[in-house]
Order: sequence, then structure tokens, then C-alpha cells
Amino acid sequence: MPTGPEPVADPHRVLADCTDRALEREGIPMFLAFQSADARPAHEEPVRAEGARLATLVGHYRSALAPERADDDEPALIDVLQVMAVAHFTPGTTAAPNSEEQ
Repeated sequence: MPTGPEPVADPHRVLADCTDRALEREGIPMFLAFQSADARPAHEEPVRAEGARLATLVGHYRSALAPERADDDEPALIDVLQVMAVAHFTPGTTAAPNSEEQ
């Protein structure tokens, strides 16, 4: 389950911090998976809401990190996934790192 519903304030800083870490040694596995583009029905509204929230976060980070790159630019997607993994899927966190409060 993702932690922190809001995007981090400075995704460039989070990405820079990611490059200095060996995430797999910290228990943060990184996988890039492909799935069929065919829509599958979601029978539960919470599933749809969570998917929409994650899609919004991906769009936000994509625009913030690499607005000049093409939508199918693989390195840009990898950057987005790294920031999402650290900011929203790191075990034991309750809020996104690098938020305005810090």
C-alpha cells in the first residue's frame, strides 16, 4: 500500500538521492513490468480510486522530472518509478520524504 497521498515537494532531489543509494540492499526492489493495455474491469471502487491516484502521481512526476522527453521515453519512466518507490512505497514510512514539512 502506498504511503503518503501527496507528491513530494522536490522530486529532482529524491531522484538524486536514489542514484546515491543501492535500493535493492535496503529492501526496495526495483522492477519494470509491462502489462496488457487492455482495460480490465475493476469491481471495487477503492481499486479504481487507488489506480486513479497512482496515475495522477505518475503524471505529476513525469511532468516534473522530464517534461521535454517523449511520453515513451524509457529512462524518464524509470526515473518516475524510482521516485515513486522511495516516496510512496518505502516500508515503514508514513509520509512522503522530502515534503514541505521537513
